[in-house]
Amino acid sequence: MKKIQNTIKNEDDKKLFVKRLNIIGGQIKGLAGMIEEERSYEEVLIQLAALTNSLKTVGRNILENYMVNNLEGVNKKEIEEIINLFNKLV
Repeated sequence: MKKIQNTIKNEDDKKLFVKRLNIIGGQIKGLAGMIEEERSYEEVLIQLAALTNSLKTVGRNILENYMVNNLEGVNKKEIEEIINLFNKLV
């Protein structure tokens, strides 16, 4: 029986996920700045939606990484179907 990989081992994957999360951190700071600058509700909500989408994308990518590294015998199409189902649930 294959041991489950509980962490992101691949250095390139780690760098990519950390880079994306750092970008999201910048988006959060920018959003806070928009509120301090008294930008319109519409502008703030648009940026909040973009931030939410960014987080969801990173989550999807990490989930896919986990599945690729832990689910033997499952092809890419099946993984995408499972991820799409997951996205509908969250």
